[in-house]
Amino acid sequence: MASRRPERVSGLLLETAAAILLREVKDPRVQGVILTAASLSPDLGDARIFFRTLGSAGRQPDRAEVEAGLKSAGPYIRRQIAKRLQLRRIPQLRFVYDTSIDQANHMESLLEQARTKAAAPAPSAAQENKPPCPK
Repeated sequence: MASRRPERVSGLLLETAAAILLREVKDPRVQGVILTAASLSPDLGDARIFFRTLGSAGRQPDRAEVEAGLKSAGPYIRRQIAKRLQLRRIPQLRFVYDTSIDQANHMESLLEQARTKAAAPAPSAAQENKPPCPK
């Protein structure tokens, strides 16, 4: 039977890291970042934290810049998690851009294209072979 502990710890890790990022990290590169999910290895030694960026209509933050800011803030976030959570071993944090929303949007557009193609009436064979009407 598989243990549910990694799932429970990843939820706590995500909640705690998001609170730290929101309230304590002052790096301007990570402003407008939301953490979407966390995934832990079975031994609880490594954690992948998925993030998305929120930007205004005029300015979308550069993804590489945000990743650099999160990598820079990673050790601080890890220390703060160690202080707040009672875990024997605090996982190494790795921040990964979450592409699931982009993939879902792409799939939705493909499905919409298929729906419009199926809804458009196909020309019948009789209409295609009709000679043009003389004037």
